[in-house]
Amino acid sequence: MGSNSFHLVIAREQDGSIQILHKEKQLVQLADGLNDQNQLNDEAIQRGLACLRDFKQRFSDIPLPRVRLVATHTLRVARNREQFIKPAYQILPYPIEVVSGHEEARLIYNGIVHSQVLSAKNLVIDIGGGSTEVVLGNRTQSTQLSSLRCGCVSYNQRFFADGKLTVDAFKQAMSAADKQFASLSKEYFSGDWDLALGASGSVKAICEAMLQFHGDELITLTRLKQLRQQLINWGHVDNIVLDNVEKKRTHLLAAGLAILTSFFRRLPVDSMHFATGALREGVLYELAGIEAYSDIRQRTIDSMAQLYHIDRAHADKVRATAMTLFNAVAESWQLLHWRRTLEYAATLHETGIHINSRAHHKHGAYIIANSDMPGFGEEQQMMLSLLIGNQRKKLDFERLNELEAPLKLAAERLICILRIAVLLNLGRISSRLAIANIRAEENALKLTFSEPRHRVSLFVKDLQREQRQMETLNIALNFSFI
Repeated sequence: MGSNSFHLVIAREQDGSIQILHKEKQLVQLADGLNDQNQLNDEAIQRGLACLRDFKQRFSDIPLPRVRLVATHTLRVARNREQFIKPAYQILPYPIEVVSGHEEARLIYNGIVHSQVLSAKNLVIDIGGGSTEVVLGNRTQSTQLSSLRCGCVSYNQRFFADGKLTVDAFKQAMSAADKQFASLSKEYFSGDWDLALGASGSVKAICEAMLQFHGDELITLTRLKQLRQQLINWGHVDNIVLDNVEKKRTHLLAAGLAILTSFFRRLPVDSMHFATGALREGVLYELAGIEAYSDIRQRTIDSMAQLYHIDRAHADKVRATAMTLFNAVAESWQLLHWRRTLEYAATLHETGIHINSRAHHKHGAYIIANSDMPGFGEEQQMMLSLLIGNQRKKLDFERLNELEAPLKLAAERLICILRIAVLLNLGRISSRLAIANIRAEENALKLTFSEPRHRVSLFVKDLQREQRQMETLNIALNFSFI
């Protein structure tokens, strides 16, 4: 129950990971009803209660659910919050947990830990409706937690209530935010982090604006200043034209932008990326009792392997063969960056087999492309889907040709390796075919097998078919037998 929106998430624990079954949000704007004396007015209370009545309809029939109701800044500071909490309990008979600012910051970092790969040292900012949380962390553990009294809803009320986007309004908002960030402890000003991330709807909206104007979602101070000038040029929130940003979010964009610009000015931050998880994910994983994983991507792969009943013994054989080939060619084929992707593809290459064994590569590709895969970026997930979809039979040139040249070349070479690894393990028996020698050139791969040719005639035919497929990738596949 945030200061701007209320969110409902229904999920289940599935093989050590969270699987979202349903989620929705309502724009409640609870903070709009908070006056200078921190009294919540009746209109805001009734909006919140009406939202809870709607949400109750979604899960009232779920048997024995584990439920956690979490409230953040507005209910944290509201002096009359019991006027909301008591009737809320009559609607949803579960205790409402009004978390402290530090606890909110901890849950935010925990949600990010479970949702993406972090660096050794990380800086996180989450701009909420009523407060802004700033966290420092070492991989899976937060080390500094701070909660500041600045949020996109409260700042919108103070500085942009009339909808006008002026130089003076931005100046006042950033000056107020400067004072908040100046109160942070000295650790936040050291610059001792490898990765800076922004969470919440405000940062997401700013990233989407960056995508429209710059072609990517990277946030820098220069870009923030340019966006601020664009908003000033528009002059009023009603004139904002941002195709990717929800209309409901545009009226809060200026306030969020002022806070984030102040953050960049006050702290030694060069650039920032959007965080794929936050408070809700932190609450869910804690509710399910799932501990932070040292390798978020491996947890996702292991979870999917269990979910789709992968034959791990066979998958491990394919993976071992693929890595033998990879280790021999990675340097000359410039594939070192893609080691883990190939390992993951080998592990999950039979994901679609329970749907249809004849076309399991296509079904597997679709499943991977459309799954929620914590820890994986869009490019990694796309490459994984592409490899699995092209592990056998005809190659999908339509998808390959959509890639930029360097990525396309890497995909083609990885596909070559995976196809041969799959081929060498056909039949699910321990292969008697040992690779005696592997040699790679720019557009060629030569394999020598320690087995007389006449004893593996069926395999030779398979390799000959594979030769023709590799020719279409401009890779000459040559093989010989001892």
